[in-house]
Amino acid sequence: MYSYLKVRQLIVYLKHIIVEDTTSAENGTMHVWKYQAKLEQLHDLGDFAKSVDGVYFNGMSEDGEAIVCGLARRPNRCCDAFIYLKIKDEDLLLTPSLPDTCLQKSSDDGEGHSVQGISIKNFIPMRTWNISYNGEMKTKSNTKVQVSAELVWSALWSPFEYDTQMSASCMAEDISREPWSRDYFKLLKKLHQTHYEQAGYISGNVRVNENSYNINMPCVRDRTFGQLREWRNFHRYVYHFIFLQNGDFIAVGTVSQPSVLSHLTIGYVCVKENQSVTAISGSDFKLYQHGENQVMPNDYGFVFQAGELKWSQRLGLCRVALQQHGAEVKIFLYILVSIHLYKIC
Repeated sequence: MYSYLKVRQLIVYLKHIIVEDTTSAENGTMHVWKYQAKLEQLHDLGDFAKSVDGVYFNGMSEDGEAIVCGLARRPNRCCDAFIYLKIKDEDLLLTPSLPDTCLQKSSDDGEGHSVQGISIKNFIPMRTWNISYNGEMKTKSNTKVQVSAELVWSALWSPFEYDTQMSASCMAEDISREPWSRDYFKLLKKLHQTHYEQAGYISGNVRVNENSYNINMPCVRDRTFGQLREWRNFHRYVYHFIFLQNGDFIAVGTVSQPSVLSHLTIGYVCVKENQSVTAISGSDFKLYQHGENQVMPNDYGFVFQAGELKWSQRLGLCRVALQQHGAEVKIFLYILVSIHLYKIC
């Protein structure tokens, strides 16, 4: 399985690098590869009942300011969309429909990532996205405020593409736990989605009623598209986004999708010093040990590895919000209130 995954990743990678770029090096402009532009474009949802084309942003500052924003286009002009916003002395603000994330496009929303005041547009592929919001938001106590936001997300690292950069040895180990059959691999192929993530920065202005704030914080963006996104296929997943004081960024977590992969280790490490992006190659974080009965511990720890380096971390949690995807699927949002990270080799 390891050899097959490595060959598959190589084939996909070679298909990418042989594609010509869209700009010329002679005029000094930055290169944007055609395959990157294709990844970033709007994707046809087709005639598939559960198809998806989504983009998400997760940012947080050292002072505790935060933004979590997502918009996934779904068939029949439906969207899974939401914003959580925490700035300075303001209460945590939520878009009005939360915890329900299902919103219906109006005739004014067009075909892009836009619905009910939320607008997310790509400006330069794999470089810059614009996020805006104009409308009502609410506090957790249901106090209504008027909010307008104009934000720009900019990349600091190259994207991490799961199709080509995920650790083959780690994934081979996870697949080896499953009972193999022809039907199993057919289902694995059927449930495949294109997914990539990119660490960067988000900045701009937010106005809450009569108060104006400038925000500037590290933020990771991810993009997912495919023919089948069914949240009920997921038993659970826990994904940590960790922004370090030295400018590095870590994403590490575990997904349980019992129909194909009961345990899948995911993530990567971005190092500011050399601009490297390295896949997580191992982790001892086990979902069943942490909150399986919907009671998360106040703190916990685990060890993970990326390349030749290994880290140990202890985390403290604070639950801040709940999302509802349909009648049966709930996602809980937590903020890491304390992190102790140690590089152990």
